[in-house]
Amino acid sequence: MPETTSPATVLVWYRNDLRVHEHAALTAALADGRPVRALYMLCEQQWQRHGVAPLRSWYVLQSLRELGETLARMGVPLDIVNAGDFAEVPRLLGKYLREHTVARIYCGREYPLNELNRDRACAALAASAGVEIVGFDHAVLVPPKLLMSGQGTPYTVFTPYRRAWEKWLSAHGPLPAPTRRRNPGSSVLFAGNALIDAALSGLAVPESLTSKWQPGELSARKQLRRFIDAGLSGYRQRRDYPALAATSVLSTALSAGTLSVTECWLAARPALQDAASREGAECWIGELAWRDFYRQIMANFPRLARGEAFREDTRYIQWSSDNSRFQAWCEGRTGYPLVDAAQRQLLQTGWMHNRLRMVSAMFLSKHLFIDWRRGEEFFMRHLIDGDFAANNGGWQWSASTGTDAAPYFRVFSPIRQSERFDPEGEFIRRFVPELAGLSAKSIHAPWRAPVPPDNYPQPVVPHEGVKERVTAAFRAARTMMESQ
Repeated sequence: MPETTSPATVLVWYRNDLRVHEHAALTAALADGRPVRALYMLCEQQWQRHGVAPLRSWYVLQSLRELGETLARMGVPLDIVNAGDFAEVPRLLGKYLREHTVARIYCGREYPLNELNRDRACAALAASAGVEIVGFDHAVLVPPKLLMSGQGTPYTVFTPYRRAWEKWLSAHGPLPAPTRRRNPGSSVLFAGNALIDAALSGLAVPESLTSKWQPGELSARKQLRRFIDAGLSGYRQRRDYPALAATSVLSTALSAGTLSVTECWLAARPALQDAASREGAECWIGELAWRDFYRQIMANFPRLARGEAFREDTRYIQWSSDNSRFQAWCEGRTGYPLVDAAQRQLLQTGWMHNRLRMVSAMFLSKHLFIDWRRGEEFFMRHLIDGDFAANNGGWQWSASTGTDAAPYFRVFSPIRQSERFDPEGEFIRRFVPELAGLSAKSIHAPWRAPVPPDNYPQPVVPHEGVKERVTAAFRAARTMMESQ
């Protein structure tokens, strides 16, 4: 009898895109016509090197379990390979391609430098084996190297970028992907639970954190629909008030890819035609633009992934090395109630309100004048939505070392921010209970209260004079660079 060979397989290589809806690589693989498999390379050692929060690892692993079971019902086996770190991925991928007679790989593109180097090594290996790789930019709405300024260079200021971004999307914006239904009798078994359980057993994440979050695509899509239906119209007016449940809190799902940014954009666009919802929709879509903006910055300026500042003159800044003040910031003991409430929200929930991320980051980098990279790392070690491009972009914006049209003279007053965005002190009382007895007038600057609380610290630094000190330090750094 003639020898038979296994039919060629196409592979969906999953990374930070743990979903089945609005997933361009999966859609293309299912339309290919050949048998489909899915692969996830588990790289726990790489997570540790990147300072990934244990809570985020927990979210990814639990979402991976849901993904494996969903794909299994669609007839697509998801294989999990324990790779350890990125250095081992090319070798293990080559072994997998041979074992499963893979002819083509479909995957989403990733932009940070370590991921790019991993993918280049894998592309070279696949090419030597005659395996085609088809990549998709389905982590963004606009591919990161597509939009260029009038000078032919990448955009480095958000406002003109957003104008170009909106113009491109108006002409070329994504359409909803076709819904893929399971063929009767096509289910397979998901065999990855043991590996997931082993990885979860190595995480020290208290239930007090995990109980606040629901992993997976199903929950993320429901959360999106709730926000569009009930929260979008008032988003612009309410989003800056941390005591209100007024933001989408979808950053976790977007960062792990349990929700597609395309699905978010498509869901919000109809509200642009409604007078009552238009402002909120425009504002929230603007946040999606910020997300794309920082990804294209990361893709076009890979040195940022090596810990460098975007503004080259700021490498000459002489940052403070006061560890006691840094520790006070980390633990929420700065004596500034809104900053402390923000830090405690992060420690107690694994998440921080967006307005407070700016307030806290600017306090560390301007008031304490501590290197923004220390704060960036601290956030990544605790945030469930830790996203390298967005976190780096936000920290550099706050520290005035990044892509910012208004540089070092921007200094938020933590007292004024508190009075504006938590006027009654509701958020502060929630996370700084030792101030619960203060009036709304006194809670923003408790050291000025008629009877200051004796169980709350005095401010670690005064607000007065911060702007002048920062301005002088940045000018000195520029002078030093120009003298080289």
